[in-house]
Amino acid sequence: MEAEQRRQEMLERLKTSIEPIVARSLAETYDVSRQVIVGDVALLRAAGEDIYSTPKGYVMRTKAVSGLTTQIVCSHTREQTKEELYTIVDSGSEVLDVIVEHPVYGTIKGDLNISSRLEVDEFIDKLKQAKTSLLSKLTDGIHTHTIRSKNEAGRDKLIELLREKGFLYE
Repeated sequence: MEAEQRRQEMLERLKTSIEPIVARSLAETYDVSRQVIVGDVALLRAAGEDIYSTPKGYVMRTKAVSGLTTQIVCSHTREQTKEELYTIVDSGSEVLDVIVEHPVYGTIKGDLNISSRLEVDEFIDKLKQAKTSLLSKLTDGIHTHTIRSKNEAGRDKLIELLREKGFLYE
């Protein structure tokens, strides 16, 4: 199979999938390495496709999503990550990403797309299994999340809860 044909098939598969697709699965399907898939996704993104990498795999953002999107600046320890994320999803909001401002590299962003306790637990487990650090370690715990809430009241409630727990960086 030619590379262009593989990328088009991958794109169609991503567009029709309701679940994230991991690179390893795509690599097995097309009998290529995971790194080839990562490169293919990079090329598709460069061509304007809205492919997001999440802790659960690649997803497309093809549907209009309703809600209020807001950025909040937080600060906490690694051990408090689960509580911070639970607070956000328990309020009915979704954590779209995490962003840090690195003194050398500038803005570094990681897509999360976490909207439930189960997804929080999976993210925390993946961190432990990978034996890796949070992006916020680069900035002494300070980081920004883009969150999506159902409405202003939900967003305001969430901000107050984060403030009460000492997670907001103000």
